Amino acid sequence: MNIHNDSPITIAILKLFKELEDWLIQHHENLPNGAVKAFIFGGCAFHIHTNARGSNDIDAEIQAISQLKKEDIFLFLENNDIEFLDTNDLETNLEFDSGFNTSLASIDPDYDKRVIALVYDSIVEVYLVSGLDLAVSKLARLSDRDIQDIQELYRKNKFSIEEFEKSANNAKDYYATPEQLDSNIRYMVSLLSELEG
Repeated sequence: MNIHNDSPITIAILKLFKELEDWLIQHHENLPNGAVKAFIFGGCAFHIHTNARGSNDIDAEIQAISQLKKEDIFLFLENNDIEFLDTNDLETNLEFDSGFNTSLASIDPDYDKRVIALVYDSIVEVYLVSGLDLAVSKLARLSDRDIQDIQELYRKNKFSIEEFEKSANNAKDYYATPEQLDSNIRYMVSLLSELEG
């Protein structure tokens, strides 16, 4: 799997979740590996997959065991921006976006079976969603940029049209307005088919 896990943005993301782990260890005893799992979506995931444009906001689905309060985890992540030098040696900040919510996106519920582990065997484990699931998650909004991102992921061989259509239809079964999503799926499949031709 060809990913860019040593770029400045990726290193900053991993630093943020390492700081979360250090903070959890200070405040809790005997936490098991995987006590917190972070699944990276959005512009940061797009960057790790393609090395194209990044994002200063981390969109992530956070899962935590019951002895941990998710609101405490969110508060820590929101209040601990990571400063780093981007590829142009400019100082920039990476921030956690607490507004991200997988229930509002178009997501195949099987996405967690296809994730790529960035940090594992650790109290805070970090996973990158697959290129396929990242593309499907962009179908709900389907702005011009989302269309370009899906096309770029396709060009990078992150999924086939058949895989995309199947996963998108799985997502549709769980989406609030399936008719709108169905229209977006058909439109995007036609655009991807044109790239093949």
